[in-house]
Amino acid sequence: MKSQVEYKDGLFRHNSVLYEGMVIAPIVVCCDTLRKALILSLAFVLITVTSVLIGSLYPRRFPYAVRIILYALTASAIYIPTALLCEYISPSTYAALTNMVLPGQGLVTGAAFLYLPLLSVNSFVVLHSELHFYRYPRKQMLGVLLAHAAGFSLVACLASFLREIAAHGTVLGFAVDMPLVMSGIAAPWGGFILIGILSALHRRAFRSKSEE
Repeated sequence: MKSQVEYKDGLFRHNSVLYEGMVIAPIVVCCDTLRKALILSLAFVLITVTSVLIGSLYPRRFPYAVRIILYALTASAIYIPTALLCEYISPSTYAALTNMVLPGQGLVTGAAFLYLPLLSVNSFVVLHSELHFYRYPRKQMLGVLLAHAAGFSLVACLASFLREIAAHGTVLGFAVDMPLVMSGIAAPWGGFILIGILSALHRRAFRSKSEE
């Protein structure tokens, strides 16, 4: 029962993005469509889960600083085949992840390129692994890790779904009947505002349940 609660916490109550404010930048910068969010989520899950699992095998006798460096190097090595896989699955969507909408400039090709390699040094890999995941037995750790990764993917897809409708009037590229389209929501500031609103709603909802 306790493990089930921990899995649900990782997915909902202690969501890594809405509750802890982790790994927000790739969502707000790169994901203004649902297709982008799906590819980003795939990359995040593969890099994070694989890196944390491999990192759990490193001896605890290594100094903390050395372990952190090893985690980052491991994730960096995993990023390469992950990026190739994502590009193979959808070349156009993967390429679009590197584009960014900038105020006064519109869509700038390649402006967000660095945000994809930064997934290899995300907070899950270099910080949360030591503080949270490695405190569990390995089998339970995998379940908790997958729940947190799924929580990230859930928020990334929800936020991108809302941004795509609001900014482009589409869902997965298909036009929807929108009376008003606000193209600025596709810019990073639009993503930050939306994540802020979702975080406030999340905290309000779970705080209310706790009080009850």
